[in-house]
Amino acid sequence: MKFILVAIISALLVFSSWSGYHLYKVNEEENVLKYDYAEINLIKYGLFNIDIWKTKIFGILDSKVGSFKLKDSDFKAIQRALENYLAEIHDEYFTTGKIMALINNDQGIEKDKKKKGVAGLLTGLFKGKIEQEIEKIDFKSKIPSLANQLTNELKRKSPEIQKAITEQISLMIATETEKEMVDQRQGILDKYESKSIPSLAVKLTDRIAEVQTEKKKWLEYSLVGLILAILLCFLLSKWITFRLSMVMASLAATLFLALGLALPMIVLDARLTKVDLTILGEAIHFDEQFMYYQSKSIIEVTKTLLEGHGIDLKLVGFLILLFSIVLPFSKMIATNVYLFAKGSRTIRALKILIFHLGKWSMADVFVVAIFMSYIGFYGLVSSQLGDMNKQTDSMALDTVNYSSLAPGIIYFTLYCLFSIIISTLIHRRYEFNPDE
Repeated sequence: MKFILVAIISALLVFSSWSGYHLYKVNEEENVLKYDYAEINLIKYGLFNIDIWKTKIFGILDSKVGSFKLKDSDFKAIQRALENYLAEIHDEYFTTGKIMALINNDQGIEKDKKKKGVAGLLTGLFKGKIEQEIEKIDFKSKIPSLANQLTNELKRKSPEIQKAITEQISLMIATETEKEMVDQRQGILDKYESKSIPSLAVKLTDRIAEVQTEKKKWLEYSLVGLILAILLCFLLSKWITFRLSMVMASLAATLFLALGLALPMIVLDARLTKVDLTILGEAIHFDEQFMYYQSKSIIEVTKTLLEGHGIDLKLVGFLILLFSIVLPFSKMIATNVYLFAKGSRTIRALKILIFHLGKWSMADVFVVAIFMSYIGFYGLVSSQLGDMNKQTDSMALDTVNYSSLAPGIIYFTLYCLFSIIISTLIHRRYEFNPDE
């Protein structure tokens, strides 16, 4: 009977390990797909992309250029501008006497004075005559009528003006749209052998859905197998011996720990689902765009921190490495040594590592921190994105927060729970009978 029970639990552990390996591989593929999907849909390629805006604006101008026409209100504005311009000319040249300085041209006059005979006499006569005539001109009062005449001339020439403006706008649009725009996402297109971003987005979305279905299957298999195996170890300890049951339970806990460290713990995902704008009576639409996306496991976070340049980042990375990776594995190894080596049960350091590690290992604290970080981030992002949601006559902006807890937190939490239970059971068993 004992061997049958041990075989069943062992089979469950092997099956769970196999399922966990497939879960890890499927999750890796999903992570790559999601990062690539987020990358091709980042906001910098959409709402914050100047080339996209140029294309959309030029498209609007191209549709409007054929219907371009100067209206009466436009000519009135032109006339007012001409009046202001002529008034500025009057103040600059007539009021200050600058026009006389230009006419006299001091240097030219000095040369004329040096001339002898009739030429010099004529120069003096004309100079005086011009000054008298200019003083008689009331230029300021003629400004409105002059501006009106110029405006009427422009109005008469409006077909030619409109044609010239239309041709220049069309030429500008043609020149700009002919420029080759380099898409930084070309590498991802080549990776998936796709010809366009929309087709690649559809391909990635379909594949992600398939992978998620497969991932759910392996997640259920591994969780059910591990939980069932560890519960059987606790319930059947009398039939398969306490020591063997605790060893197998510690193996199951180690599998929980390994998957908890390797799988992502939190997915941070903030998006703009759509942006609709109205410019010059034309609608501009942007599809879903990612504002932020991150999905990392404890191992990946630790690696990132240790590779950071700041000493503070390295310190935090080292603490996570020590308290969430090294010590938990050391505790599982020490537990098995304690169970099989009776002489080790009197070693104080070993007992502290096994029975009191939970009080200072910070593994459980780390789990709480993950939950609190998730709750804080989720609340912050939801609040900020909620403030961004706007609906006006010219703009519609919708946001969504897809942040969620990932499978890694489930496995890591279950490790912490079962690790405490295993330590407690072993401590009660051998506290007063270390030689048993």
